[in-house]
Amino acid sequence: MNKITEKNFVPLKIIVFCVFLFPKVNAFGQQSALNRKVSVHLSNLSVSQALDLMSSRYSLPLSYDPELIPEENKVDQEFVNVSIAEVLRTILAGTGLTYKTLHNEVIIVPLDKVSLSGRIVDAESGEDLIGASLYIPELRQGVASNGYGFYSLTVPPGRYEIQVSLIGYTTLKSTCSLVLNENRVFRMRKQVKELAEIQISQPDEKDSLAFLNPGKTFNWDNGRQRAYFKGESDLIKALQMENGVTALTEGSSYMFVRGGNKDQNLIILDEATVYNPSHLFGLTSVFNPDALKNIQTYTGAIPANFGGRLSSVIDVRTADGDDKQLHLKGGVSLLTARASLEGPIVKDKSSFLFAARRSLNNLLSHDLELFNLRPAYYDLNFKVNYKLSQNNRVFFSAYVGRDRVNSSNGYLNKWGNQTSTLRWNHIFGPKHFVNLSAIYSNYKNTLSINADSSQGTNRWITGIRDLTVKGDFINYPNPRNQFLYGFSSIYHLFIPGESSSAIYNNISRVRADEHALYVSHKLSAWKNFKLHYGLRMSFFNTISNERTYDLNEQFEPVIVDEGNKKAFLRFEPRLSLQYMLGGNRSVLLSYNRNYQYLQLVQNDELAFSSLESWIPSGINLLPQRSDFVSLRYKDVLLGGNYTFDLYYKKMQNQLELTDHAQLISNSFIEGELRPGFSNAYGMEFSFSKNVGNFKGDLMYAFSKVFRTINGINEGKRYPAGYNIPHVLKLNLSYQISRNFSANSFFTYSTGRPVTSPIGYYEQNGLKVPIYSDRNSSKMPDYHRLDLTIQWTPASLRAWNRNWFNTFSVGLFNVYNHRSPLFYRINQQNLQELNFDQQSFSGRTLGASYTFKF
Repeated sequence: MNKITEKNFVPLKIIVFCVFLFPKVNAFGQQSALNRKVSVHLSNLSVSQALDLMSSRYSLPLSYDPELIPEENKVDQEFVNVSIAEVLRTILAGTGLTYKTLHNEVIIVPLDKVSLSGRIVDAESGEDLIGASLYIPELRQGVASNGYGFYSLTVPPGRYEIQVSLIGYTTLKSTCSLVLNENRVFRMRKQVKELAEIQISQPDEKDSLAFLNPGKTFNWDNGRQRAYFKGESDLIKALQMENGVTALTEGSSYMFVRGGNKDQNLIILDEATVYNPSHLFGLTSVFNPDALKNIQTYTGAIPANFGGRLSSVIDVRTADGDDKQLHLKGGVSLLTARASLEGPIVKDKSSFLFAARRSLNNLLSHDLELFNLRPAYYDLNFKVNYKLSQNNRVFFSAYVGRDRVNSSNGYLNKWGNQTSTLRWNHIFGPKHFVNLSAIYSNYKNTLSINADSSQGTNRWITGIRDLTVKGDFINYPNPRNQFLYGFSSIYHLFIPGESSSAIYNNISRVRADEHALYVSHKLSAWKNFKLHYGLRMSFFNTISNERTYDLNEQFEPVIVDEGNKKAFLRFEPRLSLQYMLGGNRSVLLSYNRNYQYLQLVQNDELAFSSLESWIPSGINLLPQRSDFVSLRYKDVLLGGNYTFDLYYKKMQNQLELTDHAQLISNSFIEGELRPGFSNAYGMEFSFSKNVGNFKGDLMYAFSKVFRTINGINEGKRYPAGYNIPHVLKLNLSYQISRNFSANSFFTYSTGRPVTSPIGYYEQNGLKVPIYSDRNSSKMPDYHRLDLTIQWTPASLRAWNRNWFNTFSVGLFNVYNHRSPLFYRINQQNLQELNFDQQSFSGRTLGASYTFKF
């Protein structure tokens, strides 16, 4: 037989051209040879080995280009009295190849390809489903739907069984005869489960491209059934229960991910940045549980289409609204009451969603034990979409949230987020998809002092406002390749701090542009080897004039120049390599370089402060930089699944506030920051197993984070304030009966570092503390157990509708362990250095009720 190479006298391209130019020129003798009946056993041979055996054993003149043959395919089958043509068709099945006969030769040539594309949606509501896996078993090829529910798969013509799967939905099987390019919508139905538990998992690994996605999909329908404070389901609290995500204190919405600081997480709601995700100082977040559709988290490798943060991305999408029928749903807990309405505007073509939520007053007055607080908040979500045509769809979504906290001593703090997003989806043929977005984001914080004083109120205002235009393009040339590329352009307005009162010194507003271009490629090079690499090019430019200053020997700012501007051009490579070892075992190696041009200035480590200033990089502050390497191993152990992760992160231009830094009325706020280096490394282990009605998740994380900052701690290395070496989490679920289920969550962590006083001196009758080295002490170890029981009765039938109800009762901090939030110096006894411990709420009852009609 002949293996066609460049040295052959007749190049393969000419032969293939002749085959298709004269498809009916076939030798009669050769046809007779193909019809010859044979019996042969092909035992675990590669395609090329099987072809060689058939050629040599039966004197079959066979030619092919070795580069066309996929060596990962194996042939292991016995043939008894079948034609050689049938044997060849079996050998070539699933390879994308076929054979043609020309004169006295049998030539292996590629099949023509067709594309199957469209959307994967919820059968009941019409919602686009993100991350659903479409798979063709015969070809062993598949693809996952993108962030807008679109998929595209290019395959040889033929009749195939297609499987569509997604966690929480019944696997859909359909048979398609693909002759020409076809656009098809797959409608999936939700799966009725005996026990609904939290699952964070990647799409099915049999998909040739889906598991290249470095993110994890969080199943919120199941996640909201965890035990929460006062029964209020909350997305941020659920994420804090996951491995590698640390909350510094109870009741906080801050997340510290794999050695990263609290401002190094990009949190986005329908593509709009959320700069403060907390309500009630962090007891709940801005994400209404009734409005959520899809949550995608990236804590390791961050794709090239995301940028501007060093540690993680939390990508939250709200529901589009049911385009078939009207629904009313809502609920109440001991913290909030909420209601939402969704339904069609034009059936099967347009829909809307409106959700509202408000806190219940005065429930925190006795819980916090800090002040006589009177907190309250509300938020609103609105979304509408319209299908212009089969290939065009527009969306508009908006969010408004407001918090207000005041006390009897004249303290008043108000903050809130506003976002809106206008998106256009367009399908350019079966292999190209584009999403264009215009986005607005506004965060504002107002702190009022002496609000009840006759002298009048003094207000200190901080905030940041963004206008963004971005485009994301996806190209699916074939099942083994997927290209993503796009751009973003952001206009920032920074309000670091200002007041209308003459007694305050305003901090100058700053305007800046942040632009980015990115490209990434997902490649399934071989059966066991997957590659996802990309490059992001970012450009940051301050539009406003800046003051250049140096720090003197006392670290006081001295202006040396005014009227300057600064621009930064940075390149951010991204790389992920995955190798399948066989069975369920896999190894994933990732590398990321990220830059962050925005800095959060906040001098309170605790959750109970929302006074914060965002400032940009510029002449005096270089962008933060991170180089991150991680290695993940996945396997099966004792009938369950486990993952083992190692990571190392090196960060430059990390900022730390000086001791006793003044943030209000400080026009030289940048002079209170000191740059330096940070190193983080760690290990994470997670194990999940189901035994009958029991389902459990065991998670352990070890991590270390150190900082070296010029001018802090005498320039010596010290542990970061969020350096918590050991964290253990255990979640257990049990299905008691068809309608009752129980869930428990236990967490243990070593105490966080603090800088504690080692003595004091008296001044004007007050104790003035003398502190030790930075973060040389630590708080006591933290641990807590939460329990909840849920009852979901059978649905009721009223007005030709089903009424669904869920009741939940639980205990937060079951054994009433009082973990200290902080210690405060007791000024009553000036002879001794005594501290008063301030703790969060102890054992707390939780209760909630949710409904859908």
